[in-house]
Amino acid sequence: MWVRTEYKKGILFVRIGGRIDNELYLKKIKWLIEEFGIKFTVINITRINDVSLNNIKNIIKYKNTLLKKKHLLLICDENQLRNSLFNNQIPRFKKEIDAFSLINRKDAYG
Repeated sequence: MWVRTEYKKGILFVRIGGRIDNELYLKKIKWLIEEFGIKFTVINITRINDVSLNNIKNIIKYKNTLLKKKHLLLICDENQLRNSLFNNQIPRFKKEIDAFSLINRKDAYG
């Protein structure tokens, strides 16, 4: 598993790749969001090879926690293969650049 982050124009982009078999990536995301007060986070799952159902549940649970604090978590998957895993519970899109227009929508916070 690998995790790369980039902060650009108010959005934290988290790119995850490989096999996700633990929660280290989620701990890193939580730390960055809390430490720097980041309001918008995009998790790019395009390069994930394998992910457990438990990890998906944890991402959804964390999204709900963030939403209560008026923070927004989004999913990017260029291949659109893994979107069904999140059962439409997290806003998603194909290209990272779409995040900039999505966060400006009035209904972005669900």
